Amino acid sequence: DFGYGFGSRGNGLIASASSAVIPGLVLRLRYQEISTSSDGSTFRIELSPNINVQSGISGADTRFDRLRSRGGLLIQPFFDNNGNGKRDKGEEIYVEEPDLLLLLNNKSITSFRPDIRNNGIFVKLDPDTYRLDLDPAGYPIDWKPEESAYAVEVVPGSYTPVTVPMVLSYTFAGVVTDTTGEAVQGAKVEAVPVDSGKSIFSITNGAGVFYLEGLQQGKYNLLINGESAQPNQIEIKPDSEPFQELNLSILLKP
Repeated sequence: DFGYGFGSRGNGLIASASSAVIPGLVLRLRYQEISTSSDGSTFRIELSPNINVQSGISGADTRFDRLRSRGGLLIQPFFDNNGNGKRDKGEEIYVEEPDLLLLLNNKSITSFRPDIRNNGIFVKLDPDTYRLDLDPAGYPIDWKPEESAYAVEVVPGSYTPVTVPMVLSYTFAGVVTDTTGEAVQGAKVEAVPVDSGKSIFSITNGAGVFYLEGLQQGKYNLLINGESAQPNQIEIKPDSEPFQELNLSILLKP
């Protein structure tokens, strides 16, 4: 650019030139024969940033719109010590080995690049309804979830919380024998809750061994092939051991 300037100390030629040396930086050269403060000539070199403000706003808006259009899940498996189905103060969130514990739409949770934190597992997802399954391979020792599958809805702009209570799980194992002391193979050993809940059963192997796994606190009636076993009842209390040995006998019908 060329021009001719007039000032209080005279007049003279003014020239300037600029060039982008690298993206985002501009080199400016400026020559003045006279200025408002001096009657001498000056020459100046400037290096300054060149930011396209409008395109910056547009890019940010695009990212923000994309963020607003997505949602996610906040998955919180926790140790439900009192069995009330709610996370109370002091009940720890379990975030170890989520790749073994959690399946989302039949895929490992790691396929969705989760953000694992102390307060839960964050997963960014598009709005939709998803199936969340808990794989027994990832259950913490002596614990199991109250529910093993969930249908969850993801909405734009927020994380849908999914609390997963984990309750203590008890196992009883032993041998079924008849009145002669012989092991009984292929017998159905069943634990039936006295109050309410799901029955647990096991089939004895060739040595008469059974495993009743996944029992919870409460009283159970014990059956062998639909008949009362000896002993015929067990009670699991809060201070009961997670694994107990229990041998059963069955009366042979005449």
